Amino acid sequence: MDISFAAEPLPFEEAIDFFKGKISFTKEEWEDLEPKFRFRAFTVARLAEADHIEMLRGRLLHAMEKGEHFAETWKDVKAFTEDADQPFSAGYFETVYRTNMQSAYNAGRLMQYKNNEPPAWELLFIEDGRTSDMCRGLASIAGNGKALAASHSFWSTYGFPPYHFNCRTTFRAVYDYEIGHGTTIENIPMKQIRKNFKPQEGFGGNPIEKESWWRLTDKMKERIERYGIKKEVEAAAKAAGIDNFDVRLAHNEVIKRELGHTGYHANLVKGAEPKQHEIEIAKILKENGYEVLFTPENTFIEGTKNPEGVITNLNRIVEMKKITSPRLDKISERIIETSEQNAEVAVLNLIDKKNYTEVEAISEVRKTFKEIKSNLKEVWLIWNGKLSRIKK
Repeated sequence: MDISFAAEPLPFEEAIDFFKGKISFTKEEWEDLEPKFRFRAFTVARLAEADHIEMLRGRLLHAMEKGEHFAETWKDVKAFTEDADQPFSAGYFETVYRTNMQSAYNAGRLMQYKNNEPPAWELLFIEDGRTSDMCRGLASIAGNGKALAASHSFWSTYGFPPYHFNCRTTFRAVYDYEIGHGTTIENIPMKQIRKNFKPQEGFGGNPIEKESWWRLTDKMKERIERYGIKKEVEAAAKAAGIDNFDVRLAHNEVIKRELGHTGYHANLVKGAEPKQHEIEIAKILKENGYEVLFTPENTFIEGTKNPEGVITNLNRIVEMKKITSPRLDKISERIIETSEQNAEVAVLNLIDKKNYTEVEAISEVRKTFKEIKSNLKEVWLIWNGKLSRIKK
């Protein structure tokens, strides 16, 4: 087989962090997972035992860390699979190799961009004799100079590549200064996209979606313990922006129940105990179209500051605070506290008597944004029940 087309990875810290957090599963176990949680798992269909899959994952990780060429990795894998009496062809292993490398590298790119999110994303297609029909169909209407806004429904519906086995499609961030200078933002109707594009089952999506880290199954947790990769999984979650994550807190069971006799039904990871002011704020957020997944407090590490959860339809970590003081400077204090908790959205509910106007409150937010360096991207003010979003 000609292996000259195989991926040639270079060491890439974020991609390595992501791959280290993968959990070895058999193909049958992988298929039992909800599709959006399959990013947490690593599988090889032609290996029947999880231990063999874990050994192969370790060999691929070594290849990523050392920047090995496919041919170097294949020699070891060929010998290993023959010893396990489950031999591979070079062509099959190239599919395993390329697909997992591409997935890890694209996840790493998303991790790099998470603190400087762009207004648009551009898909990058390699158009030659090996381009798949599904990627060719998408390339005919988007990508390679035609970017889609980050808010476009494509990203929440189909997500990021790879879109199939052996997919070579990647993507890049597009910032304001590039728009109109070789790159355009296209508002392509989803109806047209659906007509031209359908990814292979189990591909696409968002590999660093925050909810998925909290939704580890019992089988995943058992494998994490068995293979001694707890630190690696937690480091990968931290690289994705979740500082208070701990494997012991993750749970596949998400409970939906009414909170505080308010009529508000929230989603909670088992162990989450939202406070009354958080319930009141989350109820207002839901009335404005934003869903909060409450996550449990990390009590295993002393001094860990815990945001309340995730705004799932924005994939952002949220901290919710109530301000009863009439003083304007309390807004700045709460924003700084939130930034120290590594939240991405601060929601401040301004209640009771105030010695300032709404305009002055918004001005205080903008001033504080200029003074802090953190992952905080937005401050949302609730003023007399009305929600206002102020972006950094």
